[in-house]
Amino acid sequence: MKSLKPVLILVALFAAPVSVVQASADPLRIPLFEADALTQSCDRVLEIARGDYGSLGTLPLPQANTRTVLQSWDIYAARLENVLGPVYIQTYTHPDKAVRDAGEACIVKITALQTELFQNPELYQRVLSINATDKIDGKLRQDLLDAFEDTGVNLPADKRKRAKAILDRIQQLDQEFNRNLRENKTRLTFSPDEQQGLPDSYLQGHSRMEDGSIEVGFDYPDYIPFMRYASDAAARERYYRAFSNRGGERNLEILDEIVQLRLEFAELQGLDSYAELVTRRKMVGDPDTVLDFLDEVEDVVTDVEEREIATLARLKADHLLMPFDEAELKPWDKEFYLERLRKQQYNIDQQSLRAYFPTSATLDWILGMSSELYGIQFQKAKAPVWHEDVLYYQVKDSDSGETIGALYLDLYPREGKYGHAAAFPVYGSSTRLNRKPVTALVMNFNRKGLTQNEVETFLHEFGHALHGILSNTRYVSHAGTQVERDFVEAPSQMYEAWARSPDTLALMARHCTDCPTIDEDLANRLDAARLLGQGLLYARQWLYASFDMELAGDDPESALETWQDMEGDTALGYVDGTQFPGSFAHIVGGYAAGYYGYMWSEVIALDMLSPFGGKLMNRAAGHAFRDKILSRGAEVPASEMVRDFLGRDPSPKAFFNEIQGVREPKILQAQEVPQGLSSD
Repeated sequence: MKSLKPVLILVALFAAPVSVVQASADPLRIPLFEADALTQSCDRVLEIARGDYGSLGTLPLPQANTRTVLQSWDIYAARLENVLGPVYIQTYTHPDKAVRDAGEACIVKITALQTELFQNPELYQRVLSINATDKIDGKLRQDLLDAFEDTGVNLPADKRKRAKAILDRIQQLDQEFNRNLRENKTRLTFSPDEQQGLPDSYLQGHSRMEDGSIEVGFDYPDYIPFMRYASDAAARERYYRAFSNRGGERNLEILDEIVQLRLEFAELQGLDSYAELVTRRKMVGDPDTVLDFLDEVEDVVTDVEEREIATLARLKADHLLMPFDEAELKPWDKEFYLERLRKQQYNIDQQSLRAYFPTSATLDWILGMSSELYGIQFQKAKAPVWHEDVLYYQVKDSDSGETIGALYLDLYPREGKYGHAAAFPVYGSSTRLNRKPVTALVMNFNRKGLTQNEVETFLHEFGHALHGILSNTRYVSHAGTQVERDFVEAPSQMYEAWARSPDTLALMARHCTDCPTIDEDLANRLDAARLLGQGLLYARQWLYASFDMELAGDDPESALETWQDMEGDTALGYVDGTQFPGSFAHIVGGYAAGYYGYMWSEVIALDMLSPFGGKLMNRAAGHAFRDKILSRGAEVPASEMVRDFLGRDPSPKAFFNEIQGVREPKILQAQEVPQGLSSD
């Protein structure tokens, strides 16, 4: 399965356009907080914001116009972002638990303020009274009105009060859910016998006990290689079960409460489901469009998944010298036998790829490609950072030499840190305010090198970062990744393609002269190997999205019981005693009734590769993508931006080819593969 790759939008629950501001003396550097100072800064900015917006609410209606309302609103939003942006990234990454705890409390307070603002009838009337002077102003006006209405501004006072209580409670529960995952310190011990098959590089990265056992946790650099290489099926099963249950019983309770609160919130507004509330502001427009799309995916993916399961089951039978009809593939077998299949058919071993993609050189490779493609330069600089591992770059436009933004990278796992991969849009751009964007990327990579999947993850998150840094919007509220949630993954998913093109992979040689060569033959084998298991991957994505829509429907039941029924109907089935929903943080946060957006965005992402004409380092196409997509943020509806870039409506053909593993004939057949990328 692909790594979960969320981008964290820092504003309201329904992608309302309020963002948050730069409290540093240097507007391109993030101020660092100690716990007490964080709380004081948070309380102070809340006090200022209530005064700012309070004054706006008393503005005489005849004086309501673009300047007095929209421009003032955006100034206040930027002022708020100056605190919440730095608070958010440090809440999820700071080594000091006291800072993380103080950050959580601040996020809850600011979210409560945002609800207050969007339930304020006086503010609503002032936005409603504006006559927008152009399309960008009109878009911001409509975005604000949508946020007011989604938050319940038009409800009677008693229902509005209940709506606020619901939203405040959901935010508190969201923080608790993520804290339970982030702070889980469970360690599993595996004996020397259970370590059979694990690469030496993996074992060397873990200290041994007196009896030779190793300890592992739930970070991806621990979990994924173990599931791919450990030959002891019982050990893999034990790890799989523990990983699936890492959220604990409390997170199941939290998710159930959130689901019921969301339904109640939608019903307060006269809607039948939370999905109806959310999707009306997305590209899809309504839940039926999502369900129709998921039906299309299911129709394509089912046969592919069944064929892949049969292939892996036969591989298991051969490996264990057992009859095929007794070789039932288990969930903890999937990655292990996929890895064996990649090696068998294409002589590709993920662990060996770390020599081809040293982490530092891979970063330089990505920076170099991005610079060439988009006409920018990354200059490493010094800045206060929350951990010694964190890197800082200022970004300049190559033509003008102007500094246009900044980037932080926090690449390696540590205790208490956010455990997946994500882009945190700390500060948004605003040409009106001469405000430069700053983004922080958070990863959990192996320090020595990356696998194929990790290279794609790196490029994916870097695509989010570019979406933020290359934003050139008039208003902070439209900056970068503030686009519709079912489009936000498209630019980042598109950038994953740079991890599998012979032309782009060959550029690694510029940044690592002593690395093994990635020639065209190897690049083609890597892509062919990557396509193994696409049916299993997209079947899982379909399941996640369908489960999400079920919980956001008009009659949701217990999350765990719903999951047991839905996963139980899949080809691999449900594993008794596992509790995946307790770790599904996406739908606790901003992807509720929106997880389908990963596949919906990928339809667009894969189609947006077509203007590059098969040459991914096509600078003309890169500059057009920067100008027509990345720089525009949410100033223009996503559908209009995509049509402008493509010159037509998007097509799903490339996406469904991806599911089915369809590629051009240049991909080598298994029997033609030469030797050369094996760890044996």
